[in-house]
Amino acid sequence: MLVLGVLVGVFGYLIGISPILALGLGALLLGVIILTLPEPTTSKTDRLIILSSLPSLLDIDALLEDLDIESRGIYIPISGFGAVPKVLLPIKESTPPLLPPVRLTRSHRVFLTLGRNQNERGILLNPPGGEIVRALENFLQVDLSTMKLEEFATRIGFGLETLNISTRTVDVQVDGTAIRVSLQSISTTDLEERLRSEAPRLVAQIGSPATSAIAAAISKVTGKHVRINDSNFDGSRLTVALEVLEGASG
Repeated sequence: MLVLGVLVGVFGYLIGISPILALGLGALLLGVIILTLPEPTTSKTDRLIILSSLPSLLDIDALLEDLDIESRGIYIPISGFGAVPKVLLPIKESTPPLLPPVRLTRSHRVFLTLGRNQNERGILLNPPGGEIVRALENFLQVDLSTMKLEEFATRIGFGLETLNISTRTVDVQVDGTAIRVSLQSISTTDLEERLRSEAPRLVAQIGSPATSAIAAAISKVTGKHVRINDSNFDGSRLTVALEVLEGASG
């Protein structure tokens, strides 16, 4: 468009026809505007994330089904810049939940079947959204475990928008041990919809990359064990209902 504008404008100038000159200048201006517009990255980001992460996430969903694990994952708090909480799916869910010991965040095992206590047995995983949490800390240049929840609520929107995860419209509501987080216009829309259709166990028990990133971040900020109780995605807004779990972890 830019080259076309230059050529048409020069041609109109040479032959002295004002309408052609005006057309050329208009095309030139439009070309400049198009060149200055930011390149759309959402679709590219979506495709890249889906291609790289979807197979592994589907495998985790299949693993949960094969092992008949129905418990919801418990995010284990951790501190330290760049450190990401792990999530333990207990072999059996209990009421009240048995909190896994914090030392499990240093474990490299996946299947924990020989723990001394019931709260040390289950499947220990890195959360699907762990790298989002690490990227958020790198951008904000802060260890999330040093932040207060109120500060986190005011800064997370700017960080997620800059990382092209969502718009800045992030709402965090706290009611006792219940925390509800809503994101508007997430960039992983296609992945979120596919996982909810093809990997429902993963989404409900551990979380998608977006919802698990929220759970891991809240666990790190509060220094508490956190569980995803529910999440909803309507194609535009993603809402996650979290529970901060109280009690001794051993």
